[in-house]
Amino acid sequence: MEDWLEQIEAEAAVRLRLGAGRTVAEELDRFRAFLKRQTQRLRMWHRRGGGGREVCQARAHLYDVLLRQLWEASVQRLLSGGISALPEITLVAVGGYGRGELNPFSDLDFMLLHDGAVVGDSVPSGPMQELLNGVLYPLWDLGVKVGHAVRTLDEAVAVANSDMQSKTALLEARWIVGDLGLFDRFQRALQSRAIRGKEREYIAARLEDQAARRARYGNSPCMQEPNLKNGCGGLRDYQNLLWMARVKFGVRSLGELEATGRLTPGERKALESAHDFLLRVRTELHYQLNRAGDVLGKNLQPAVALALGYEDRSPSRRIERFMRELYTHTRNIHLITRTLEEQWALVPPPGPRQRRLRTRWLRREPRERVVDGFLFEDGRVRATSEWVFQEQPRRLMRVFLHAQQRGCRLHPDLIRLIRQHLRYVNRTFLHDAHVSETFLAILDQRGNVGATLRAMHEVGLLGKYIPEFGRLTCLVQHEFYHQYTADEHTLVCIEQLDRVWHATEPPYRQYAPLLQQLERPWLLYLALLLHDTGRHGSQGPHAVASAQLAGRVARRLGLDRPSTEALQRLIEHHLLMATLSQRRDLEDPAVIQRFAAQVGDLATLQRLTLLTFVDALATSGDLWNGFKDALLRQLYEKTVPLLSGDTRFLLATQKRKESLLAQVRHHRPDHLGEDEIAAHFDGLPARYFEIRTASEILEDLELVHRFLRLQIAVEERALEPVIGWHDDVDRGCAAVKVCTWDRERLFSLITGAFSAAGLNILTARIFTRADDIALDAFHVTDARTGGLPAPEQKQQFQDVLTRLLRGEALNLPALIARHRRLRPLYQGYEGESIATRVRFDSETSDLYTLVEIETEDRVGLLYDITRLLAEARLNIASAVICTERGAAIDTFYVTDRQGQKWTDPAAQQQLARRLGRMLDGARS
Repeated sequence: MEDWLEQIEAEAAVRLRLGAGRTVAEELDRFRAFLKRQTQRLRMWHRRGGGGREVCQARAHLYDVLLRQLWEASVQRLLSGGISALPEITLVAVGGYGRGELNPFSDLDFMLLHDGAVVGDSVPSGPMQELLNGVLYPLWDLGVKVGHAVRTLDEAVAVANSDMQSKTALLEARWIVGDLGLFDRFQRALQSRAIRGKEREYIAARLEDQAARRARYGNSPCMQEPNLKNGCGGLRDYQNLLWMARVKFGVRSLGELEATGRLTPGERKALESAHDFLLRVRTELHYQLNRAGDVLGKNLQPAVALALGYEDRSPSRRIERFMRELYTHTRNIHLITRTLEEQWALVPPPGPRQRRLRTRWLRREPRERVVDGFLFEDGRVRATSEWVFQEQPRRLMRVFLHAQQRGCRLHPDLIRLIRQHLRYVNRTFLHDAHVSETFLAILDQRGNVGATLRAMHEVGLLGKYIPEFGRLTCLVQHEFYHQYTADEHTLVCIEQLDRVWHATEPPYRQYAPLLQQLERPWLLYLALLLHDTGRHGSQGPHAVASAQLAGRVARRLGLDRPSTEALQRLIEHHLLMATLSQRRDLEDPAVIQRFAAQVGDLATLQRLTLLTFVDALATSGDLWNGFKDALLRQLYEKTVPLLSGDTRFLLATQKRKESLLAQVRHHRPDHLGEDEIAAHFDGLPARYFEIRTASEILEDLELVHRFLRLQIAVEERALEPVIGWHDDVDRGCAAVKVCTWDRERLFSLITGAFSAAGLNILTARIFTRADDIALDAFHVTDARTGGLPAPEQKQQFQDVLTRLLRGEALNLPALIARHRRLRPLYQGYEGESIATRVRFDSETSDLYTLVEIETEDRVGLLYDITRLLAEARLNIASAVICTERGAAIDTFYVTDRQGQKWTDPAAQQQLARRLGRMLDGARS
């Protein structure tokens, strides 16, 4: 690097030297050519594998050289103009430029520091203005993004004392050119007037800012789209450590910090390696974006990985290797900086739960603060001896149970001691029955497991003890809807389950009784810990592979056969409830019966319901909503009677219908005739009465009554539909009912009208009476916001549908196109969109063939699909609509024109080809 810096200076001395009487403005093209040549050389150096920090420092040095040339040219012009001597004035780099970390499109921030004599009436004097203009104007003309300030020494100190961010920027101050004595005085003044005596105030502000920033960016170093600068374990965490070390201990580098004994050589090496890697990735990210940026989006990861030398043929393998290395570094920064903050007594006191547990324990055992070789003091656990684990390796597990039961955290010294003794986690340790009992005892503390397992993972014990889980560390999950790595997702699942135990707010509190009633909670926590272990190295369904690995773990832990089978069944079916509740018709008794047979018993159903809920929340918080919550609970409640031995509901259809008829007759308004009620009950299939309450049937009868009155009273409106709306605030959607004459393509026209109004369909229920009156029910949301439809959208839907059913020639595709997004909702790796898949299932339902379509979501999708289904002469009995981050997974229950299952393989293949061409063609 030294040779490169010397070469820059030598080249600048030749290429940027001004001839006699020439100005920078007149020679600006030479400066531009010099800057272009050097930045291109930096890019080539980076692409050849140059270190991240080296390249960034070289870029900062390049601008140092450029600024010095501009400064000297201005000074020479001033001196030749008759000024005998320059005032005390100096140019100082601050912020990222000050610490020498410039990525390709980073801002260039500097301060013009002066002694006050060059300013009159708050306006810069001629000489200072000349110097400032001589530096700024050429930089602007060269396209450099500049941030600058002009301050006296006293003003600079006052700014440092005004807020934490300004003080931090000035902590990074570095002399570039000018009066070195003035800069030295500024450094001393900053130390004496802005730092000394204000250390605690500054550190508190930095920690508050850091906590807010970490929360804002996901509180995890393993986000699928990490923010390289502000994310947990990002560059800001590294810089924050040095800023606080500078203020607290007066050190300026990791080397100096290591020399004080506050940082181990291993920690220093890990931090420096991570810092270098992040700078290198950020440099490449800037090049790929051709602008400044910090978020490493999924669509950019393949290109960044390839440019950085990850050349695997498989894009997914390339991304996996690159991102795993990135996550390893961000995780190291995150863990080491947090440990050091605690060690330096920088962190705030423990939360209320830890305080309650600790107070309870101290009150119960006032004299005994040393337990099992560990000292419990001030909310932390310390080892009483550095040989505590050599004497009894089992303590490696017991210490976490002790800390969990007493609401205490591990002292940083104990964390280091545990890491140094992980060699004792050997085959003997893995098969030790006492260790297994201790581990299961940790898992049995319902509502208080997540923090303990996270602590075990952070010190490296969890992955060593359960290597099946350890292989998930920093493992990329390629599904578009995951926001965490596999290990982080697992821990967040467990933390979400803890939250259920303490819940007072929805949607968690609805599930609290299930967790409170659950026997052997450790079984559910263990299932969560292992439910994704099959993602590592498995070629088939990961749920099946995870269940097989769970069997291996169960044998090591010494579980009995019933517990092992329950664990494996829970893991193997951990995706089942989400799939059924969101993609199947829950009013179909066959669906419930098959699900109950797969689950087997009520305890497994309870565990599976909880697992499904927290798994969804931990996958991505914005994937869960009131509608999906209601579907999950509906599946649970429909299955409970079967697993409780009560199967009468499957045989009570006729009794239910008779009961509903009695209720409707009792509550019917006077204008509804007995003949209308009879026609309704005689003309609808049994499935209708399984899903409708008496009040809902009365609402349907009102719609039919209004529709029939139109036929008699207003002949020209006979083709108009009658539409009913109800905003379901709890579920976050609107319920819509449409009553009209049945006809070909009716469902397609209704879905097209919804799309034309910018509405997204969540579910559809389709019923047709014997007299050809259609009663179709939908749940819809605003396609743009995901919330309740606006009044104008409801009116637009009604207007469009009415005109369509009247037979008016509307250009429906054009109306829908107004709401189409300009870009797909989700962009996959290397710009690949979500693949289209079409599947047919004639086994799940006793009455219908299921057509399941998975493709990229877009406005008008349902209209396009149902149009083709209608052209294939299929009757749609119901539809289950599911959308996950840009992927539409829609299931249609269909029959042929004779009302039979549609099982013709040739016709199915033809439809699949047509759907594929239409759906994939719509993307281009």
